[in-house]
Amino acid sequence: MPIDAYVDEYELELCDGFIMEGGGKIHPYHLQVVDYAVKNDKPFLGICMGMQTLAIYFVLCKEKEARNYSGNIIDLFEELKKEKYQFTEPVQGHRNDELERDNIETIKHKVLIKENSILYKLYKTNTLNMPSIHRYRIPKVTKDLKIMGTADDGTIEAIEYSDKIFGVQFHPENESINNCIFKYIISKC
Repeated sequence: MPIDAYVDEYELELCDGFIMEGGGKIHPYHLQVVDYAVKNDKPFLGICMGMQTLAIYFVLCKEKEARNYSGNIIDLFEELKKEKYQFTEPVQGHRNDELERDNIETIKHKVLIKENSILYKLYKTNTLNMPSIHRYRIPKVTKDLKIMGTADDGTIEAIEYSDKIFGVQFHPENESINNCIFKYIISKC
């Protein structure tokens, strides 16, 4: 599908839940998937860019209301990009190397987890050492989201909307210690 194409609503209805992985650019269909998951209370796990997309979705909802914008959030997203709206900001020290099979340990950093979070319930610890390969971060979140994990430098590393819609900035798919985050999101489907 062309990267700017929308996903057919029927295809979204076929899904019991969503995992949105990392990537280099947020496209309109990414926001469409988040919109569908939130409005239909479908499980959603955002990883890296997927977490940023989740956060940006709620920024767009807030901006839509504040501006009394009559269009959809995808059109607003395109307008705000033209206005140079800063959805994300660069971050240093979170991508010091390219990920390869034999260097996962060297690209990890600490993530401090809140005790009332999904991640704490899954990993049963306040500190995770997780793979990090991102160059951008979200600077803040709207009141609809809860910040449930941060890095030492203040980078938001975990956000939650509900017990089945959440995101992580780090890459659990590259972690060998435990795949509980994936088992958890599947159980919510």
